[in-house]
Amino acid sequence: MKPLKTFLLAATCFGLAFCATAQKKPKVDNEKDPQYQYEKAVIAMKYGLPEQAIDYVNLALSLDPRHYQSLNLLGLIHLQAKDYRPAADAFEKCLEVKPDFIDAINRLGTTYYELGEKDKAEQAYQKSLALDGNAFASFNLAKLRLEENKLQDALDYIDKSILKVDSQAGTYNLKGVILNQMERYPEAITSFQTALAITPNDVSVNVNLGIALMNARQYDKSLEVLEKALPNIKDQVLRNKVNEYIKALKEAK
Repeated sequence: MKPLKTFLLAATCFGLAFCATAQKKPKVDNEKDPQYQYEKAVIAMKYGLPEQAIDYVNLALSLDPRHYQSLNLLGLIHLQAKDYRPAADAFEKCLEVKPDFIDAINRLGTTYYELGEKDKAEQAYQKSLALDGNAFASFNLAKLRLEENKLQDALDYIDKSILKVDSQAGTYNLKGVILNQMERYPEAITSFQTALAITPNDVSVNVNLGIALMNARQYDKSLEVLEKALPNIKDQVLRNKVNEYIKALKEAK
């Protein structure tokens, strides 16, 4: 049976979840204070109100066009809405004010990636990695190297990410995808199993584990994993593919 590629699907890492925190401040003419308006935007985002958050951010920026926290938040709101060009503009302006702001650098890299500007994305991630060696940058550099089929480089980057943060299922899923493509199937299986210890019900990781087991010629185990995962697969294309794998495994018995 020809070796099969695993999928880098839902089990990704280091998402774009909103994580800013509002800080308490003395009450000093709050309505004219850009930080106060920014903090109201933070609260609006926590309650899932991005349109209201933008109103507060715009007010903050009208009071101080160089308020870098507001520029970063504006970029994040656009990024989450998949409005990538306005997001890039906001992050770029933020970094003009504060060039070493890691969150904005990483998010700008993600925005460039979504715009198809992968050279710029890599430059952003490399800058971020050089500043503090963070796991997000390493993870995304590993993804870029995987896409270029530079598998050893991809593995090196994902290992750096794991050294920084070892509790992300998406990181182990990506490592498993890389190892599977390198035909290092036992190691890929171990990596997928580690991811499943963190998120047992993740469909994409279960499918990837089934594929790695198939490639390792552990057909019975592969069939068991894929048949268990099949009812939970919502994407019809992936569902059809897994049905093909199951049929092939049954015929191989």
